[in-house]
Amino acid sequence: MTKRTSSGFSLMELIVVIVLIAIFATIAMTRTRTGLSTIREQIAIDQVTSDIDLVRSMAFGMHETMTIVFSIDQDSYSIYKGPNGSRTAVEDYPNSDNGVISLDNSNLREVDIQSVDFNGSTELQFSPMGDINSGGSISLNEKTISVQPITGKWSIN
Repeated sequence: MTKRTSSGFSLMELIVVIVLIAIFATIAMTRTRTGLSTIREQIAIDQVTSDIDLVRSMAFGMHETMTIVFSIDQDSYSIYKGPNGSRTAVEDYPNSDNGVISLDNSNLREVDIQSVDFNGSTELQFSPMGDINSGGSISLNEKTISVQPITGKWSIN
């Protein structure tokens, strides 16, 4: 008599493997959602801080007053050039829609502008020399971007 060897898996082995794959997939999905939220928040912070730096450089380079106006309700901010009485939107600003940068898009929908305070205003204004009159803060979800007076340098708390 010869022994018959079967090449294949039993039903029980297949079920165990499928259950293990399902468990690992569930763990990965929950960790990904939590991690993705943190990544989106960091992307929004990077975008805002990069725009602060760019607008400061534009003010100095063009020798023009530049203003970032934040809208808490719309989760967005707009870029303007010119002094208060006669400023106009910078419609060709990078990554904007006619000068408006929205954090309420499909990639950053979990990120909200919680508060903005620049000495009682929602405007961060750079003089033609690239400095600002008053410092302040921008809160995105749990993180706060603090902008220093005069220099316009920012830090994240």
